[in-house]
Amino acid sequence: MNRPRIAVVTPGSFIIPSGRSSSVERVIEKIVPLASDRLDITVFGKRGEHMNAREKIGDVPCIRVAEGAAYYPSILSHLKSWQPEAVDVHNRPALAYLIKQNLPGVRVILSLHSTTFIKSRNPSRSLMISKLRALDGISVNSDYLRREVQYRYPGLSLPMYVNHLGASLEDFMPRWTPVGEGLRQARMAEYGWSGRKIVLFVGRLIPEKGVHALLKAVPHVARTHPDVLFVVVGSAFYSRPGETSYVRHLKGLASSWPDHVIFQPFTPYPRVADWYNLADVVVVPSGQEEAFGLVNVEAMASGIPVIASDAGGIPEIVEHGHSGFLIPSEHLDGRLADGIVRLLNDEKLRRRMGTAGLEAIRSRFRWRHTADRFVSIFSAKQA
Repeated sequence: MNRPRIAVVTPGSFIIPSGRSSSVERVIEKIVPLASDRLDITVFGKRGEHMNAREKIGDVPCIRVAEGAAYYPSILSHLKSWQPEAVDVHNRPALAYLIKQNLPGVRVILSLHSTTFIKSRNPSRSLMISKLRALDGISVNSDYLRREVQYRYPGLSLPMYVNHLGASLEDFMPRWTPVGEGLRQARMAEYGWSGRKIVLFVGRLIPEKGVHALLKAVPHVARTHPDVLFVVVGSAFYSRPGETSYVRHLKGLASSWPDHVIFQPFTPYPRVADWYNLADVVVVPSGQEEAFGLVNVEAMASGIPVIASDAGGIPEIVEHGHSGFLIPSEHLDGRLADGIVRLLNDEKLRRRMGTAGLEAIRSRFRWRHTADRFVSIFSAKQA
């Protein structure tokens, strides 16, 4: 039986595959090899400097085309030549629409990862609805994002598929194992942090990720636990160096507590797993439009309890009181420190919540679960 031929188009800012990529590219890199036994997939992405025009993600071909004005004509030429049965366009509604207009007999699905490209600053509501209606479906990573699309574009009648993201258990070393704890102790000694409790943030240093709320919790936590160390891993621009006014603001907040806050640069996947292994608590204080948040599942795959805002799709991942604590976004300033202190006070609770989170990953949030749903979506026949 022939496998359905599926083109995955990723027009984001990063080259794929690449250790510098954002979460969008990581999702593709994780899903397509797991789905390639059932779908005939080719990935189409952007070509960077000193990058080959063709590469592979596992056994899946990846074709890179030049950025700029030639990008869309090149993609369209490849698609017309390859003749896929369906096209999966990531995060770019306008591009999905153009492809559908030029390939009307091909099933075109828009995969949305966030609200970024459906915000009001983009095309008018009526124009966006007309473009979305031309498509054959929208895939989103959370029920929250599905509701947001429906709220922003009422009356849009289009199949919508919720496909939660996942984590690779083989990439993470659970904290509560002899090997995991031994590795942690060795690395803590290497850093000179033996005996300290680690509160970890991993992500972009932008206001939407709420790092300022975390740093405002430092004084109370440090007074209660003088051995605490807040480790902030990330940058404003993924792997590109440079500081923004917001990053300077964060460092200003931390300047009064130099013994309790340390900033670490962006760490590419999967080496970021080393930071999770050191953590006692992972904090995800994101703003209201956090559609999913891979940090949540990565922390859980490491057996670490999560304290997160109850924003966006996070409550679909972190179960309050079971795998972590959820705090209303409007109360982060008052309650975040208390939640951190409660977990640092109770190793048994940290272990129990970390174990519960790890079990949730095993049963519901592995990349193979995401890949299975991807196969189901793209195996469907054109209506």
